[in-house]
Amino acid sequence: MIRLAVIGDTHIVNGGLPDNCLVKFIMNGHFNIIIHTGDLSNEQVLNDLRRLGELIAVAGESDAVPLPDKELLDLEGLRLLIIHGHQKEARLHLRRLAHYFNARLVLTGHTHRAMVENLGELIVINPGSLIGPNGEDGTMAIVSLDSGLIKVRIQGCGWFNEYEFGRLITRADELTKPNDGVEPGSSL
Repeated sequence: MIRLAVIGDTHIVNGGLPDNCLVKFIMNGHFNIIIHTGDLSNEQVLNDLRRLGELIAVAGESDAVPLPDKELLDLEGLRLLIIHGHQKEARLHLRRLAHYFNARLVLTGHTHRAMVENLGELIVINPGSLIGPNGEDGTMAIVSLDSGLIKVRIQGCGWFNEYEFGRLITRADELTKPNDGVEPGSSL
């Protein structure tokens, strides 16, 4: 089983990670990988997250730190697409983009609203914002992957919502890669 701490939209202009309940949860949660869906906003946040564990981060529209536009991960027989969501292609064609990369799980950000959506062959998760608006508590997602079973927990400070999805129709590695009119090597 693999446990992922998924966070996004920290938007910390100066300084490092805050001393809030979600950061403490990440510190003590025994996660295999921490994933940031973009808009870290500064290098100190990136370094703080790296000190907490293995980190995969993608760029948001306000990141001054050089990060990739997207990342693909193959874990427990599932392909994950990690993308911030501010890119036009991601906003308008997320399902097609996921299909192109054979992804069955998309981790995205940008809206600052926690969300889990089951689109049949695709599950989309937005962890929300680690730091809520006006200094309020934020949200994160905890994703557990175990042989095709996906458990998602949207975690706030003092509350949570859980979702569970059985084995997806087909594993990503069992699919052929369609072109769908997207040229190989084209950027988002």
